[in-house]
Amino acid sequence: MYNLISYRDHKNVYVGDARGRVFSWTCSDSVAGRVDHWMRDDVSDTCGTCKTKFSMTERRHHCRSCGAVFCSKCSRFESEIFRLRILRPVRVCQPCFVQLKGDVSR
Repeated sequence: MYNLISYRDHKNVYVGDARGRVFSWTCSDSVAGRVDHWMRDDVSDTCGTCKTKFSMTERRHHCRSCGAVFCSKCSRFESEIFRLRILRPVRVCQPCFVQLKGDVSR
């Protein structure tokens, strides 16, 4: 069993195992030459597409490509993001999904 802790700045991750060992990672400010581009949670109270108001039951989801905040319905798409060196499908918004799937050049 592992315990995972990620700080709000999304730069420090700590994982503890059943034997009491703690492993830590610090993420740099850049990925593939880009800085962290996620919109802060407190910047928007509504989905960037459909304007659904976020609440305890309607969570915020970040598009891993553009970093904007969306509801679960508007961010239900998944794609690799080669420019960020993300090689497994991750959550993206519909406009980014269309752009990423149209961009087959790596």
